[in-house]
Amino acid sequence: MVEIIIQKIAPVSVPAVASDNLWAEFGQLKIADSTRKQYVKAIDNFCQFAYNGSATPETISEFLALDRYAAIEMVLMYRRYSIDKNLAPSTINVRLAAIKSLVDMARKLGKTTVDLSDIESIPSESYRDTRGISVEQFRSMLEAIDPSTPIGVRDYSIMLLFWGNALRRGEIASANIEDFLPQQQKLMILGKGKRAKVAIDLTDSVSCALEGWVNFHPCSAPGQPLITSLSHNCYGARIAGDSIYRIVQGYAEAAGIDRRVSPHRLRHSSITAFLDASDGNIRAAQALSRHSQMNTLTLYDDRRKQQQKVASGVLEGLLAGRD
Repeated sequence: MVEIIIQKIAPVSVPAVASDNLWAEFGQLKIADSTRKQYVKAIDNFCQFAYNGSATPETISEFLALDRYAAIEMVLMYRRYSIDKNLAPSTINVRLAAIKSLVDMARKLGKTTVDLSDIESIPSESYRDTRGISVEQFRSMLEAIDPSTPIGVRDYSIMLLFWGNALRRGEIASANIEDFLPQQQKLMILGKGKRAKVAIDLTDSVSCALEGWVNFHPCSAPGQPLITSLSHNCYGARIAGDSIYRIVQGYAEAAGIDRRVSPHRLRHSSITAFLDASDGNIRAAQALSRHSQMNTLTLYDDRRKQQQKVASGVLEGLLAGRD
C-alpha cells in the first residue's frame, strides 16, 4: 500500500537538482561523529523506503526535486511507516532530524524549494539511567592505570577530565594542544551543539595531570590535538571517541566493575557524586555539567534521592496504619 502511494508522488517539472556534491557535504557535517553517522544511516534508510535503493546523489536529487507538499507527504508516510514498525520515538526523531538537516542544507544552497519545518517529532519521554559508579569504584579504575608509561599518563588525564569536569568524550577528543592553558588552569572546550569554544576551570590535580601528559605529547605544536592516539598505526593522530570508550571500559574491567562503564556513565557518576556531596546544589551542578535545561539536573537529583521510592514507602506505611 505504501509503495502504491509513493508511486503517485511525482517530481514537479523543474530542472534536476545538482546535488552530486551535496551527499558528500552532508557526510562532512560539523557535528559529533556519532550523530553524523546516525544521520547518514538515517538518510540511507529513508531512501530505501522511498526509492527502494541506497542513498545516492541521484535518489537525493529526485527527492529534493519534489514540490514542498509532495515532499512533506513522503516524509509523513515514512514517519507513519517507522511508527508502524514499533521503532522507539527517539530513533524516529533522529531519522526525521536527519532528513530535515539534509533539506535545510540543500535549501540554503539554493538546490531545493522543499521545506519540512511543519514536520513534527514524535513526543517521547525516554528513560535516562543516570546511575553511575561510586567514588570507590572510580578510585579503583584510577589505580588500574600504570602512571609510568605515556599511555598511563594520557589515560590518567582523560579519566580526571571525566570525573573533575564531567566532560563528554567529544569535548575531550576535539580539544587542541593550545586549548590547554596551564598557567590559568583552564581548558577551552567545544560543547555539545556549540559553534565556539568556551573556557572551563581545572582543579590543581586535573591541570597537573594534563601538564604531565603534554610532556609525553608526540607533537606539541599549535593546531595539534591535545589527546592523541599512541597506537603504532595512527601514532600522534587525534584520538577517536570510540577509542576513549574502549579506554574507559578497559579500566572498568581491570577494576573488577561488573557493569558496562561508558564515558557518559562516568559523566553521570561525576554529576551524581557532586549532587550527593553538595546536598543537591543543582545550580552548581548545572555549571559543572553545562546542561542548558535545569530540568535535566532535576532528573539526576530525583534519581539520586529516589523520590518515587520514598513516596511509595510513605503510601505503604499509610496502608499499614503506620504514622
